[in-house]
Amino acid sequence: MIGRRALLGAGAVVLLSACTPQADEPAAEVAPAGDWHGTFLSGGGAALPDVTLTDQDGKPFNLARDVTTKAVALFFGYTNCPDVCPGIMADMATAKRRLPEDLVDDVTLVVVTTDPARDTPEALKEYLRRVDESFIGLTGDLELIKPAAMSLGIDITEGKQLPSGGYEVDHGSYVLGFGEDRKMAVVWNAVPPGDLREDYERLIAL
Repeated sequence: MIGRRALLGAGAVVLLSACTPQADEPAAEVAPAGDWHGTFLSGGGAALPDVTLTDQDGKPFNLARDVTTKAVALFFGYTNCPDVCPGIMADMATAKRRLPEDLVDDVTLVVVTTDPARDTPEALKEYLRRVDESFIGLTGDLELIKPAAMSLGIDITEGKQLPSGGYEVDHGSYVLGFGEDRKMAVVWNAVPPGDLREDYERLIAL
């Protein structure tokens, strides 16, 4: 079930999904001009959180300060997500690979786990080896991750028990794009890789 619960700043919406695709666009102020395939936030949105987590190599990584590329595409998900998370991440990576050679290193793909209890650095590293090693995978204390996600309009709930004995984590499944100023500029919802690649180029050029 997808719920639109609150508006945060310029265009960020608290969204919750049981790891299922979201059917509606966030209630963001869409820019009057341009050809973005995602929802462009005129005036800019929330900044990348100044939070230090742990990457898949076990090293500290500050989300706001340690990315050096012109653009960032950020997703909150987890390795045990049954289907939606890997599909979204595959699309993110495919879009990056399709960029012109001189731009492919200008965007950083980041996934922050919503399930740090299971997603250790080692688990993230193995998962990203199968999905796409160009990602930076981040884990850490859920008490750090949840407010960082919420500051960007992404809600995360506690794990929900499944009949199989495992559990799934409800979380917003939008991909968030940040330009060189590290302010949220675009929100993507189920955008195909070709369109996402075009938006990566626009984001790099901001």
